[in-house]
Amino acid sequence: MTRSFIAILTALLCGCASTVKNYGPDEHFSDSEALSGAGSTADQCARTSDAVWVTGATFQECIRYFPSKDLRTGPVRSAIVFMAGDVLSAKGISPTYQAGTPRKRIERADQEQRRGGTPYLILGRPGTDGSSGNQNLRRTQYETLVVNAALDKIKEKYGIEEYGLIGQSGGGGLVAALIAERKDVLCAVSSSGVTAVKYRITAAGRSSDYTGKSTADIWDPIEQLGRVHPKADFRMFVTSDKDDSDVSFSSQEHYVQAAQQIGLPITQLIVRATGPVHHQTYSIGNRVVEDCMLGLSTNYISSTYSGMANDNPNMDDLARKARAQRMPR
Repeated sequence: MTRSFIAILTALLCGCASTVKNYGPDEHFSDSEALSGAGSTADQCARTSDAVWVTGATFQECIRYFPSKDLRTGPVRSAIVFMAGDVLSAKGISPTYQAGTPRKRIERADQEQRRGGTPYLILGRPGTDGSSGNQNLRRTQYETLVVNAALDKIKEKYGIEEYGLIGQSGGGGLVAALIAERKDVLCAVSSSGVTAVKYRITAAGRSSDYTGKSTADIWDPIEQLGRVHPKADFRMFVTSDKDDSDVSFSSQEHYVQAAQQIGLPITQLIVRATGPVHHQTYSIGNRVVEDCMLGLSTNYISSTYSGMANDNPNMDDLARKARAQRMPR
């Protein structure tokens, strides 16, 4: 780790960050928390709705999540976890971030469960959505360890036996990092994910990541592939647009090829993203991870979603069709 990275970690651990807010259902998330980070305590976390307190050698955080109906009413065997893209970028904070509220996150989780049938939760990445921590430490080992610990706590709380993981952009990179830490992931989907960070840096002619981190501080998912020892029947999918000018198609393909070379069951789906830089593919990713959790074949998933637009208006119909073909396990 570089000296600057250690300094940031030290600041977080000594409580120098402000205290994260315990957001009510309709309170909007704070830009300042996402920009500067925020801390928490075990007592505060215990008083926060749908949150888990996690600790490790380099962190102590309160991670908030937004569960669908089945998770709110009792134990579940399987659950899908969604991780959003980076709130911060070289241009500053996402202009849509502050519009978010806990109620909106829960409504979206409920929508996804109604569509696909599998309990679904949205996980607040460190420093966002009411989770303590620091978004400036994304793409470092810190974020992977914090989120991995949160998944352990959530698993214990609800009796979860297997996860489906789905993430967009930076969240997709986090999915790729997490599969090296866990053996309970049945399905993983990286939607336009930052999965080959150093490749992306080099291809852009940069000397550091877009987060400002040096390559020495980056926890690169592609470099963790040798540590992936998945559970039986594990499958991974990557949804990509060839015209993506945010996270290049070539960087996503580079990860896929590296995973295939060591025998991981990974499939890249070429789709049509939404947004001006052809980057948003998570709506398709949500259907893919659900169909995978339902046990539908890779051939079915590939033929159904390849070439599809991320704003396809028939997502509900596609979900109903998939549920009708659910494979018993």
